[in-house]
Amino acid sequence: MEIRQFRVVLRARDFARTCRFYGETLALPRLQSWDRETGVGALFLAGSGVIEVVGRPHGAGHERNESFDYQGPAQKLSLSFVVPSAERIYEEAIFRERAIPGGLIQEPDGATVFRTRDPDGVEILFRETES
Repeated sequence: MEIRQFRVVLRARDFARTCRFYGETLALPRLQSWDRETGVGALFLAGSGVIEVVGRPHGAGHERNESFDYQGPAQKLSLSFVVPSAERIYEEAIFRERAIPGGLIQEPDGATVFRTRDPDGVEILFRETES
């Protein structure tokens, strides 16, 4: 099996707001965007993986779409990033967005972690590691 890329796909309630969070607040590079009849989307580089944010299909309005609106067990999904300095990521994020939820915590193993949530409630962890 050859895997060329790993992606996490997030269906955003508010596409523009979620893209601002990943692209501006977290400053992840936007690799690609599209606007098609079937929906809008954007790819954000996240280390060796990609976060794909997708929005509602055109004309969908606010009517319920079970496959798109399914919330699932939100507590079951976390995006975890290994970074050289969780404190630096936190400082940069609050510089760009003062109201970013979460903050720095010390894990029982001594690691420093910046824990936050995206606009749709997905937990995001920036875990500091020495190597």
